[in-house]
Amino acid sequence: MTRVGLLLFALCALSQPRLGAQATGAFIVRLGDDTMFVEQYTRSRDRLQGDQISRVANRTTVRHFVATLDAQGNVVSYELVGRPAAEPGARPQRAAVTFLRDTATVRWTIGDSSRTARVAVRAGTIPYVGFSYALIELLTARARGVGVEPETFEVLPLGAGPSFATTIQRVTADTVVITFGEGGPVRVRVDSTGRVLGASAVGTTEQITVDRVPWVDVPALEARFAGRPLGLLSPRDSVRATVGRATISINYGRPSMRGRQIFGNVVPWNEVWRTGANAATGFTTSTDLVMGGKTIPAGSYTLWTIPGPRSWTLILNTQTGQWGTAYDPSRDLVRVDMNVVLMAEPVERLTIAVEPRDQGGILKVVWETTEASIPLIPR
Repeated sequence: MTRVGLLLFALCALSQPRLGAQATGAFIVRLGDDTMFVEQYTRSRDRLQGDQISRVANRTTVRHFVATLDAQGNVVSYELVGRPAAEPGARPQRAAVTFLRDTATVRWTIGDSSRTARVAVRAGTIPYVGFSYALIELLTARARGVGVEPETFEVLPLGAGPSFATTIQRVTADTVVITFGEGGPVRVRVDSTGRVLGASAVGTTEQITVDRVPWVDVPALEARFAGRPLGLLSPRDSVRATVGRATISINYGRPSMRGRQIFGNVVPWNEVWRTGANAATGFTTSTDLVMGGKTIPAGSYTLWTIPGPRSWTLILNTQTGQWGTAYDPSRDLVRVDMNVVLMAEPVERLTIAVEPRDQGGILKVVWETTEASIPLIPR
């Protein structure tokens, strides 16, 4: 565990309150070395409640939640109240949902403004709040008997959207795989009662890890994180360069290492990678190019790679404007080999560069201790 992790664990591993028959627990959600979300909860037969700290973009938020449960453990109602960290006097924002047979009524309140929506749902649908493993634990407890065949549950985001299917599939006696809608699979460790012991989405688009601890000191963590939002996790950046007669433009998301092993872990070996984050990486050339002996007509494409331990492949695809998980191999224009070298010093944030050279240029993809490159030759 890193020094940051040890310090956070010291704040969290306090004496667990004795709450009789009530279940208690806490979760820490990290992206590499950075804590994104902290949640503590208590659960009784008919009530689930707790507190959260969320660090997203340019703000840190403290939330309190309360859910009422029926005799089967289904959610009857759920309310989430949030405010900016270290601003106890700030006006709270509220999201509340009530389930009645096949309808969920959702109400959002911000200051003096509020709105209500009614959404059709299936019986047993639970609220969905990103990274809330107290809620996910309601699903895993319900899915204790699930086997190798996936079982489907419905979850309802509090944002505004319709409910969506979530599948749970058992892969070992103590591990299930949960897939939220179109998202990547999350491997969740559970005990015989369905209690969540930890989780990992490393190698998927989410990339988070989840640790269970006995308890967290929410006020102490609020003070620690109040002035330290994470910022944009993968800010968008662009590259524009002239190589010979060609103007090359590249637009991509720039994730950071954050203490993680990148290649072979966050970015799996020998699989197509968006070569960035979020939306697919865009590549535009104003004139025809030759890359790896193949001609690239002037135009716009998306750029993908297949990293390998000893070699990389660069792909230009004719589909544009899509999300980075929407890769269609039938629309590949070319696949060409890249030159790969290992560097002595790691590069924290993914960098794509185009360097003019002689009458052409070099396209470089640099991250961690790997540099993959290919010459660009205008025609």
